[in-house]
Amino acid sequence: MPCIQPANPDRVREMKEESFIKEGKGKLRVTIEGSETLETTMSGRLKSVEEIAEMLGVEPKDGRIEAVVNGVKVRMEKGKLELEFESGDRMKIEKA
Repeated sequence: MPCIQPANPDRVREMKEESFIKEGKGKLRVTIEGSETLETTMSGRLKSVEEIAEMLGVEPKDGRIEAVVNGVKVRMEKGKLELEFESGDRMKIEKA
């Protein structure tokens, strides 16, 4: 099991969830789980694992990322991104 690596804080300052998405053909399903669950779809596609690893300042292992960024756990593999916040809320972005 890969260990969770800390990100480079200088690279992730001012980063938003939208930073992981780029314009393009395709649909993404966005699910937010907290006190209630919200689900929606949007146009666009996820950036590649390599692009996001560079944004976070970490090295991908076997085409996957597991890192902690400002208290947010980030897990990613091709076509799927999960963010888990300190409050326990979770956000999933995946191909629809």
